[in-house]
This record gives sequence, structure tokens and C-alpha cells, in this order.
Amino acid sequence: MKVLELEGKTVDDATKRALKEFGLNEEDVKIEIVDQGKSGIFGFGVSRPAKIRVYYSENTMDVGGLASEVLVTILSKMDIDGRVKDLKEGENKVYIEIDSAQSGLIIGRKGRTLESLQFIVNLIVNHQTNTEKKIILDIESYRAKREKALRKISKEVALKVVRTGRPWTLEPMNPFERRLIHLTLQNDTRVTTKSEGEGIYRKVKVSPRGPK
Repeated sequence: MKVLELEGKTVDDATKRALKEFGLNEEDVKIEIVDQGKSGIFGFGVSRPAKIRVYYSENTMDVGGLASEVLVTILSKMDIDGRVKDLKEGENKVYIEIDSAQSGLIIGRKGRTLESLQFIVNLIVNHQTNTEKKIILDIESYRAKREKALRKISKEVALKVVRTGRPWTLEPMNPFERRLIHLTLQNDTRVTTKSEGEGIYRKVKVSPRGPK
């Protein structure tokens, strides 16, 4: 038996949030009211959020639900207020969109914090569920914006390589971003691309294509 503790404006609000964020069904959980909460009179005065405990069997939660729980727990330990805004679970992937006023901290420099967070969530969830579903984290459509920026950078670098006749090495990138560079330039007959380096320092090198 596992336990979640959540807060909300009311007990009903906290319950609905728990079921939605963690992919649970009402009939599969037991709700314990820790604090009914208190509302200010006519919107004024001291108010206190309601608090509940949710008891559920470990087998009740699906991969997406567990991923949501792990994600929210990690964010909480980072002192970041974040919640699951949207969750889509398919056969091989789980997409989780995060909602937070501290999106900049979650994304980090060039998305590195978001990538690290995604790596940790995948590691924990895959270990606990013994599955290989890929969990993708996103916030404020960052991944779509990053993909668009990388495609633009790829073409600009290719143009620079063609003009100067010299190779150009891009900054270190994760496997997905490197693959995106390769795919963007694969049909450009003027240049070739090659990944170089090891681990997190692996980069894409764009070179002028030699005569056939």
C-alpha cells in the first residue's frame, strides 16, 4: 500500500487533483481527510487549504500515473511549485506537460535541467514498473520551440560551412538533438554531418562535402 498527501482549496478539489495527476480511479483508492481546510469569510480573513491522504495499491497506478507522482515529488524536493497539466499515455510513450510559474528553473540553460529531470523520472519509473516506456517531459511547448531553433541553426551552419569551405562543430547535444541535426541536413548535398566525442560531450560536426 502506498500513500500520497495532497492539498487543495477543498477536500473535493484535492481529491480530483489526486485522481487526475496520478492516473488513479476513485474506486481503487481510499481517501483520508487530514484537514477540512478553512475559507475566509466573503473571501477575506485567514484561509487554510484542505489536506487529504490517498491510499492505493502499487498495482493500481499505471506508468503515466507513477511518472506523474515521481515528477511532482522531485519538483517539490527542488522547492519548485509544479503540477501535471496534461498527460497522454500511448503504447510506447508517456507525454507529460508540466505547469509551473517557475518554468525557467525547470527548463534550465538550453533545456539541460529539463533533460536531467526527464532522465531521472525515466530511470525511477522504468525500474519500478519493469517497462521500457519512454517518458517525455515538456513545459510551455519548449521542445517544439527548441526543435524549430535547432533546424534553423543547422541550416545557418551549413550555409557558413559552404561559404568558408571549413567544417563547423556545434555545441554538445543530447542524442535526440544530434539526430535532429543529422536529419535536417541529410538531403543537403553540399555538406556532411558526423557525431564526435563521448557521452554528454558528444557533438555534431558539419563539414563541406568533397568532390565525388
